[in-house]
Amino acid sequence: MTHTRIDLPPRLTDDGGLTGRMMIEPQVRARIPVSACAALLALAAAASADAPGRQAVVLSTVENMYSAPSPDKDVVSQAVLGEVVGVLETRDGFARIETPDRYTGWVAAGGVFEYPDAKAPRYAARGTVVEVTSLMANLYRDADVTTARPKAQAPLGARLEVLEPAEDPQKRWVTVRLPSGETAFVQSGDVRLVEADAPRARGSEGDLVATARRFAGVPYLWGGMSVQGVDCSGLTSRVYAVNGVLLLRDADMQFDDPRARPVERALLHPGDLVFFGQKKITHVGMYVGDGRFINATTHTRPDVHEESLDDPYWVALYRGARRPQ
Repeated sequence: MTHTRIDLPPRLTDDGGLTGRMMIEPQVRARIPVSACAALLALAAAASADAPGRQAVVLSTVENMYSAPSPDKDVVSQAVLGEVVGVLETRDGFARIETPDRYTGWVAAGGVFEYPDAKAPRYAARGTVVEVTSLMANLYRDADVTTARPKAQAPLGARLEVLEPAEDPQKRWVTVRLPSGETAFVQSGDVRLVEADAPRARGSEGDLVATARRFAGVPYLWGGMSVQGVDCSGLTSRVYAVNGVLLLRDADMQFDDPRARPVERALLHPGDLVFFGQKKITHVGMYVGDGRFINATTHTRPDVHEESLDDPYWVALYRGARRPQ
């Protein structure tokens, strides 16, 4: 998998900013064609159950996925704590993994635990688990926020195995088992109990907008997928994922996805995805209503913020909108 950056005179970047180096948000990454990706996403759960092959679980809060087996290469995406991923190959202390949205990249081998065989129980795949509802949940050594620093963190949407649930609504702590096997404590206000095999409910337009706005001020980070830093398509894919819809990872893939319905600008609804670019789709944001959209960008400032579709800067780059189904 490659990620090519093309040196050009100063012009538009992936995120709507200006730089002497053009970074294409489609990321010119060698990958499966969009039409094939859409079909694969629909089959992902069944494929995982019927032919799991080599799989591993992510041990870190976020694990950088590189375009090649080296930490000096560009980051193409991130995998998050507790995510069960496919392992395609290993080389030089790195593993090339495939995330549930069928995206691939290289991670440090120590950042994942590979299951020995298909019969080994997968992390947080059965029974009652907790799903993180805060942008980032601290996971403590003790059921106390003052005795020691957290041993780990879990980002929005991560699912963790439960050892002891907080059945009493007044109980503050839930005891969880981390993917490493360690025990940790998470505050009940950071999570909710769910059944591991239950699909996430489809969020409403209001839910989508509210989730996106929670990321306001999060720093822009190329390849980022969490509150620690996020890029434009990382924001939209994460927001939709926690609201029950698995999107393709990159802006151009989201635009071309045959499952998404084209929408005229005059008919935009909150939650619709709006796309920008010159010759190619290079940027995506989410419409929030009243002619405004929220996006992760370096334009004006490098973070997640709202802007107007009527801004001449964005008017010149607007390419259309899609409504994920």
